[in-house]
Amino acid sequence: MVQRVPQNPKARPRFIEPMECRRVPKLPEGSDWLYEIKQDGHRVIALVDGSTALLYSMSGVDYTPQFPHISFALKNLKFGAVVFDGEVVALEEHGRASFQELQNRKSTRRPIVYFAFDVLHYLGKDLLDLPLAERRNVLEEIGSRFSDPCRLNPIFRTELPPLVAEVKRLGLEGIVAKRSDSIYIPGKESDAWQKHRFNQEGEFIVGGYVAGGRTFSSLIVGEYRGDKLYYVKRVAAGFTPHLRDEVYKELQPLKAPECPFVNLPEAKRSGHGLTADKLRDCVWLKPERRCELEFAERTRRGRLRHALFRRLIG
Repeated sequence: MVQRVPQNPKARPRFIEPMECRRVPKLPEGSDWLYEIKQDGHRVIALVDGSTALLYSMSGVDYTPQFPHISFALKNLKFGAVVFDGEVVALEEHGRASFQELQNRKSTRRPIVYFAFDVLHYLGKDLLDLPLAERRNVLEEIGSRFSDPCRLNPIFRTELPPLVAEVKRLGLEGIVAKRSDSIYIPGKESDAWQKHRFNQEGEFIVGGYVAGGRTFSSLIVGEYRGDKLYYVKRVAAGFTPHLRDEVYKELQPLKAPECPFVNLPEAKRSGHGLTADKLRDCVWLKPERRCELEFAERTRRGRLRHALFRRLIG
């Protein structure tokens, strides 16, 4: 972990806790807003000072050993003392970021790049109190020297609807809206920065649920591949108390004695794997009801990320 140093305009580059975006159901519109593509990767603060370039996570964990090629590229650009805010991503076709490929970076052949979207310190001076539009001008001047794996995250001064349409067409994760006059507030969430994710949609088979409280804590869903049902996700998000009660009531007549998924139980692993021990808390169902989900992407194993329940079907 890095030590947080009190602000000082004459200080050397140091870790600055990232400003955070507020998640919103609808993005703001107007000439006061600048738009960026929402990248799906690791938020990284880059400290460059002479022959050194250090990379830190949002919480100050040293990421430099994980992305040595990015550190090497930044320090070789020789811009002097500078602190960038940005995102490390693994790129698929059409420039789409894949968090799954980033997690598998030791084996992936996808390019892993650093998208800089803000500059917080330059040549001995903090820029936090400058309006975003002015910081962006500084960033573009510095970033004109970037080459892979370092890139400027594009900014769009345009009407929102056509940008939304293009982002959806390309299957990108979402859009970030930032007020052009916003200052940088370390470690804080602000209405001046807002984000919205555009999810994929799909229909899946409900094959069970994990018991919890009076009803369930999550649904266990899957999909048919040929004539076999494969588990793809435990879905806990998207339920209001009333909706949870209604779904629970509708599923009760479908209770079954055996697990319908051919790929359960899972091997012991980190996260939320349905291991043999966890299956003891599961209630199985006849695979006769479908549900509609939103999700961010699929993993290499066909699993869903950031799944959100919408409704039962049929």
